[in-house]
Amino acid sequence: MIFTARGPIYKEELGITLGHEHIKWEADEFLANTMYFDKKYPEENMESDRNYIVPVMLDIKARGGKSIVETSPPIGGQNVRLLKMLSEQTDMHIIPCTGWNMTKQLYDVFPDHFEEQLANRWIKDFKEGLDTIDGIVIRPGHIKLLLDKGELSGADKAMLIAAVKASRVTGIPVHCHILEAEMVHEVIQVLDGVNADYNKFLWAHADRDANRETVELAAKKGMWIGIDNIRKGTSAREFELLNDIISLNYSHKVLLSQDYDFHSEGKESLDHHPCTSIFDEFIPYCTANGMSRQEIIRMMTENPANFYDVDMMCNDK
Repeated sequence: MIFTARGPIYKEELGITLGHEHIKWEADEFLANTMYFDKKYPEENMESDRNYIVPVMLDIKARGGKSIVETSPPIGGQNVRLLKMLSEQTDMHIIPCTGWNMTKQLYDVFPDHFEEQLANRWIKDFKEGLDTIDGIVIRPGHIKLLLDKGELSGADKAMLIAAVKASRVTGIPVHCHILEAEMVHEVIQVLDGVNADYNKFLWAHADRDANRETVELAAKKGMWIGIDNIRKGTSAREFELLNDIISLNYSHKVLLSQDYDFHSEGKESLDHHPCTSIFDEFIPYCTANGMSRQEIIRMMTENPANFYDVDMMCNDK
C-alpha cells in the first residue's frame, strides 16, 4: 500500500508521479510546529493558498501527472488538512511525510536516547497518523531528512539511525536530502553500521553535486537515486546524469522530479509558472537526444510506485 492524504491506495493507482515537490514550504517554524504537534492549521489562509496551488496541480494533471510526493518535513510546515483538500479538489494523490521535526540543536541538549526517542515519534506518526480528518487517518508515506552540508554532524547521524529504525518497524522508506556527493560516503558508513536496507533509502538531490563514481557506488549499495532538480533550463545537465544511470543498468531505481514550491511559484505567476518543466522541456529534450519517452514515463510511474509501496507485514511486527 501507498499512504496518501486521502488514505492508502494500491501501487497500481499511483500513476505518473513527481517524486520530490513542495506544496507550500512554511518558513515560520512556530507555525510549522503548531501544525505538526498541535494539529492546528491556519484556516484563514487555506482558501487563498488553494487559489495559487490548485491551478498549478491541474496544469501538471493536464500533462498526465497523477501523483505528487510532498517532501516538506514537519519542520517545513506540512499542512495535512490542506493536502487532503487539494487532493480531493484536483483528484490527484499526494504522499505526505514525517521526518525532521525539531531544531537540530536539541541533539546537543538531549543526546541521551535521542535516536530511540526520535524513531519512536516517527513510528507513532505512522501508527496513529499525522492527523485524522473527516474520518481519514492520514499516515506518512515516507520519512524525510535534510542533511546539512559539510562533515556529517552528530544530529544528522542520529537522525539517519532513527530513520532506519523507524523504517524497519513501519516499512515506509527514507527520503534523504544530500547536497554534496562526498557526504554520501559518510552516510553509507552510518547506514552500514546499522545494517540498513538500502532498498528503503533514497539519495535525494543526487543531481546537485553528482559524479559518476559516487552514483555508481550508491547504485552498487542498492540506494535509490533522486534526479529531482529538473527545472526550467536544466535539461541538458539532467539528461547527462540520467543517461549515465541508464548506462549502469540502474534506471529502475531513479526518481524524477523538479523540487518546486507550488505555492510560491503559483503566487509569482499562474500563467507562466515553471512547475510543468519536466513535461514541457525535459521529456522533449530527452526524446530529441535518443531517449525513449516511454522509458521516461515508465520511470515516473513504476519507480515511485515501487519505492513508496509499503509491505503491510512490517506493521504487524
